[in-house]
Amino acid sequence: MEINNENLIFPISIPQDSIKIDDIYEEVFLLFTEDNISVNISQNQSLLSVRGTTGTVLWDSSIMLAKFMNNHRTWLNFSTEKTKILELGSGCGLTGISLVPLVKLVTLTDQANVLPHLWKNVKRNLGKDYMNVIVTDLLWGEEIDKDILKHQWDFVIASDCVYNEFILDAFITTLTKICLCGKNNEIHPTIAIIALELRSDTTHLVFLEKMNDFVIWRLPNSMYGEEFSRGYVLYVAWLKALKTKLFDWVK
Repeated sequence: MEINNENLIFPISIPQDSIKIDDIYEEVFLLFTEDNISVNISQNQSLLSVRGTTGTVLWDSSIMLAKFMNNHRTWLNFSTEKTKILELGSGCGLTGISLVPLVKLVTLTDQANVLPHLWKNVKRNLGKDYMNVIVTDLLWGEEIDKDILKHQWDFVIASDCVYNEFILDAFITTLTKICLCGKNNEIHPTIAIIALELRSDTTHLVFLEKMNDFVIWRLPNSMYGEEFSRGYVLYVAWLKALKTKLFDWVK
């Protein structure tokens, strides 16, 4: 199913069995009433005791996202000459690290106290061969570094970012700003890919409500992998009206 939005050129086409999210209440009802490349990653559970820190433990949805993006690299039109990917809340770095050989640039972001552990995993897996990797701190809802905003990102990815409704405003604000950066986003919109484990129907509904500036599609379960066919969801999304939103977000 091709996307035919006027004047927009997308790097992907939506699979036939995907579901466009028009009614967010129906989406939450359907999800929560349903019957339920080798990368060596180090975890650090001690940092879980730090308030607001979840990024040093490997969560299942990040495994799903890594497998999905590697298994569907052709559909995503990855190019080592062009494709740029930014990950929000990289945590242990599994997904981003696995994508480094496939694209031109990968930027891994998280809170400052997570970065030493994230760098450890980058060096463990890539050695000195990480010229196309950026690791930097990015706190959702706060000012974004100009080195991030100067790029035109093809994809912004995130996993397990919808676990607490109190962080959603900050997450979506940051996601929107990044989707608006770059000179060609009115023609080549940034695609957000968000992998979630289904936990709370209330939090999930709040997330979809706050994503009202985005067109959202839920990808079919057949693309997730057999072990993630229940209890998980993958969304692809892009901003509805780039021209009218641009000057509201980018100062």
